[in-house]
Amino acid sequence: MRRLLITAIVALIGVLPLTGHAQTQAQSPTLANKPPSETPYPYVVGLGAIAGVVGLQYVLFGPAGFPFFASTVTPGAAIAPEISVGVSRIFATSSAVAGAWIANWFYDH
Repeated sequence: MRRLLITAIVALIGVLPLTGHAQTQAQSPTLANKPPSETPYPYVVGLGAIAGVVGLQYVLFGPAGFPFFASTVTPGAAIAPEISVGVSRIFATSSAVAGAWIANWFYDH
């Protein structure tokens, strides 16, 4: 059975797709001529990434998932390892998105 599947995959690699049944891509007239770096897409994707990580942290731990913002940190008190890992995810994602935005700005200018 594996040999039959491998033979079918190798045989179908060279087959061209049927263009008669393909859908045409609708293009917005305002963004159609601009490259993706000059559109708001990088910023929207970056904000979505940060919002996704922050939202996951809130769903998992509630307001206690943000110890520095919720004022739940007392001097000398230990923070749960799960919360500190979640906060480090927020920091890592935010710094990666900020670096991508800076690189995008330098690329555009």
